[in-house]
Amino acid sequence: MIPAPLQAGIAGLSPGAALALLTLVAVVLFVVGVPILLVFSTWAIGFTVIFPVFSLRNMALVSYYQLWTFPLTAVPLFILVGALVNQLQIARDIVDMSRSIAGWLPGSSANTALVTAGVFSAITGSNAATTASVGEAFTDELDEEGYDPVFSAATIAAGGTLGIIIPPSVLFILYGVTFNLSVSELFVAGILPGILMLGGLVVTATVISSRHDYGTTDYSFSPTAILRSMFKARNSLLAIVVLLGGIFTGLFTPSESASIAILFVVTAEFLSGHIDDVEFVTESVQLTVYLVGIIIPVLITSIMIQQSLSFLNLQDLVSNAILALDSPILVGIALLVVMLLSGSILASIPNMILTAPLLAPAAFALGISPLMWGVIFMISDAIGFITPPYGLNLYIMSSITDIDYIKIARAAFPYFVVLTSVLVLFFVFPEANVLAAG
Repeated sequence: MIPAPLQAGIAGLSPGAALALLTLVAVVLFVVGVPILLVFSTWAIGFTVIFPVFSLRNMALVSYYQLWTFPLTAVPLFILVGALVNQLQIARDIVDMSRSIAGWLPGSSANTALVTAGVFSAITGSNAATTASVGEAFTDELDEEGYDPVFSAATIAAGGTLGIIIPPSVLFILYGVTFNLSVSELFVAGILPGILMLGGLVVTATVISSRHDYGTTDYSFSPTAILRSMFKARNSLLAIVVLLGGIFTGLFTPSESASIAILFVVTAEFLSGHIDDVEFVTESVQLTVYLVGIIIPVLITSIMIQQSLSFLNLQDLVSNAILALDSPILVGIALLVVMLLSGSILASIPNMILTAPLLAPAAFALGISPLMWGVIFMISDAIGFITPPYGLNLYIMSSITDIDYIKIARAAFPYFVVLTSVLVLFFVFPEANVLAAG
């Protein structure tokens, strides 16, 4: 039931009718392709006009207090680390190392792309950066080796889902800051799911490649070659050690680890003779500013909407409706369906901030801890990157390859099934994640 507003209806409409009209307008704007920031801002400001429990200055207050959070400084720093890696020799070293590890499998380059995505995820912390980087690096090579271009695009898009699960994840940082959970514990809890997701993707790519005779026999398994490539890629591996080691041991905060990693990457590449000019710094900083300029405003408007939904008691309504099913199995199925649906139609940050707290009470009633709920929800969010109609990774690969978005989505279905299996595993058996302390 909608609480009584603090002022009369607008334009002759009751507050409930005005809110329904506002929501309809927001949905239409979303469907026709208006940027999500404008859609959310329209709804948040409209809600404030209808229910002035929050004044219009609330946007400024939310912005100030949300940004006045030290862990949030890690976001631009992690993005900058990933941008620097993409600009330097270190990225090519990662590809060579991944090839020595997975190139001997059926579907050699496809599996190399997936392993590369896993390593990139441990540096960039972003699905979009991982997908775009691996897509640019492998698309032509996969075509030259005779892979179906649609399969290649779907494989890279699926690999990009690892970007928000394998630590350090930018979304885990935002989740921890928003819901007052330890970012370091979230990072640790994401390790095992990330490894299982990568393993499932590799097995799937291997089976499909074997059936269609994709790949090349130019590479063989060689421990010596792996060690040699790892030594060559030592700067990237040490950067991961610096990023995660300091956090997991408690020596550094995520922000401090990212800062040290930036200094390490630039210094190591300079001493290795891979830096000829400073143009890479300018381009990396520009990309970081651009991405932060997208992330932060969406974060702020999403939090404003979350406040509004809390005022409407929607969280209790949703959780009570799900728990009314009165069966753990039915409640679990309902939660999984809602998670997958919301991930497929909402961008990752709005979905995380709006949907996760709405479903949390029902998840807690099933015995899932707040920490594991964050990990489980983030897996479902990652699956949304290869699920229409949102499917951000599908759009990225479609733009890189000029292949129809829907064709890539169809080819990604086997990966969707595997990733969903991982989601169900940890949802049904959250204790299986032995690294989750919460």
